[in-house]
Amino acid sequence: MADDYRGWPHLMCSGFDCNKRALMSCDLVYDFLKRLPDKIGMHRMGLPVVYRVTKADHSDIGVTGVAIIATSHLSIHTFPKGQKDGKKKPRGIERRIYSAFFTFDCYSCKQFDPDVVYDELKKAFKPKRIETALVYRLREDEELITVEDY
Repeated sequence: MADDYRGWPHLMCSGFDCNKRALMSCDLVYDFLKRLPDKIGMHRMGLPVVYRVTKADHSDIGVTGVAIIATSHLSIHTFPKGQKDGKKKPRGIERRIYSAFFTFDCYSCKQFDPDVVYDELKKAFKPKRIETALVYRLREDEELITVEDY
């Protein structure tokens, strides 16, 4: 492996105050997942799978999608009306998000440029703010996990 090996990157992003129409669009989510692998130098294995989540499925409606890449996966969950349940989360944290948001993961055994991912997320969903964490998994000779905030 190259000398700059840091582990397998797992980028996690949450975008807030997004364009609600974009977050409700199965077509937009599908197109995003279809083109992003090429933009970050990954090989997509087949077409993305995208579902519309309705009130019959869950109280938090939106779109969920995944694209399998040769080196792992991309996934996104959109919440155009925010998150309404207000249930206690693990460790007793209660977080109610009322603005339109998404959560996105890009995990790969191959390095990629996180800035390209941010740019594509911004273009597609128009978030006013993005929270991110970049975790390097399966490091060989150092600590198991490090987290970088962007």
